[in-house]
Amino acid sequence: SNLQNLTLNVVTISNPYGALAKKNGTDIKPSSEELIKYLKTFNLDRLNSVQKFSFAIMYPLTRILLNMTLKIQTTNSWGYKVNNKWDGIVGLLMSGEADFSISINALRSERYEVVDYSAISTWKHLPCFIFRHPRSSTASTNIFLRPFETTVWLSILCIVILSGLVYCTIVHYESNQTFSLRVLSDIVLLKIGTLCQQGTVMEPTKFSNRLIVLLMFVFSLVMYQFYSSSIVSGLLRPTVMNIDSVQKLEESGLDVGVEDFNIITKVIEVYGEINPFLKKIVDNKIKPKSEYLLAKDGVKKIKKGHYAFFTDPATSYWLINDIFTEKEKCDLSELPLHRHETTGYLVQKNSPYRKLINYANVILLETGLMQRELSIWHAEKPKCAAGKTTTEESLVSVEIKDIASLIAFLIIGFIGSFTILVLEIIVHRHETTITAILIKKS
Repeated sequence: SNLQNLTLNVVTISNPYGALAKKNGTDIKPSSEELIKYLKTFNLDRLNSVQKFSFAIMYPLTRILLNMTLKIQTTNSWGYKVNNKWDGIVGLLMSGEADFSISINALRSERYEVVDYSAISTWKHLPCFIFRHPRSSTASTNIFLRPFETTVWLSILCIVILSGLVYCTIVHYESNQTFSLRVLSDIVLLKIGTLCQQGTVMEPTKFSNRLIVLLMFVFSLVMYQFYSSSIVSGLLRPTVMNIDSVQKLEESGLDVGVEDFNIITKVIEVYGEINPFLKKIVDNKIKPKSEYLLAKDGVKKIKKGHYAFFTDPATSYWLINDIFTEKEKCDLSELPLHRHETTGYLVQKNSPYRKLINYANVILLETGLMQRELSIWHAEKPKCAAGKTTTEESLVSVEIKDIASLIAFLIIGFIGSFTILVLEIIVHRHETTITAILIKKS
């Protein structure tokens, strides 16, 4: 249809950022020419991708297919009911100040009562938490006990004790050696040494004892292979914390932030009233720290780890593709709060332009223009390429928390050894004093 350059009032979103953080927002309203120039501009920060995609569809639809002239006005809200009054785009359409919107809106049942939806868009609205898989804390603390089950550890202990008893018996009957604490200590060290594939100063002289030591070395060699390979495989395939619900996210200890984008903050606000665990996250982790960030700042925190960012992945995944390594991309996980929402353009109730915009939209869809613009502005989740190539980052690095239990074991051993030394000194001085007193009396 040719509307012969008919001028119509339309509305779009100008600056939906910074309403809560009070640091990203601006009250500057650009002129219609400046706004059109901005909406045609591609920028690396990916701000306003939704509006730019919307305009990239509506500009050829209205100017080329329908021959309209657009008089653009702006608002900062998509249209929500506040105190029984609609604001933003919906409010302007209801008052007649705008004929239709050139920015897509999510299809909501409550809006059907006051406005109509026209052309349906291919853009899917699905904000979600994005985070890197945190490693399970229990996997790190039990890394040295995890390779074997409890029954296996008990079996190894029993075998060591049994071999020690057999060794003691053979020594006693073959050499008639008197047992003392020193001899018993040497035998214990010998058995622990064979289990750890290490020798001691004590050397078995009899064939029977040598056979026991040889068998213990073979046993420890086989067990060591199972033990070390299990630890290495555990580091190569670390156990991750499975976060598949808001409750688990709240209990995980991850820091949480929200994209300072009024669509996103509205979702958090609405679902926070329904989900008590989300309300805890907002009240305890987001509001106290004012964790309302632009997408580029939130993505940087995701990269550092231990951070969940509630954002629109259609925008944030572009930024993630730019700065994340392949391994970090494979660590990514999503946690949505709801199913994806279909989007479309709003028009006045019973508007005569509704069908015209619908028909023109179908033409753009059939020619592939809409899919082309979607590929430019709507990002997809990065594909995991780890394992296909070997890079430096794919090598395993042991973290301090992995060996924390071993360090604690050594410290306890040092403290125990020093305590025993102090006791030995005290006992020795006591015995020396008693001996001196007895000598003087005699």
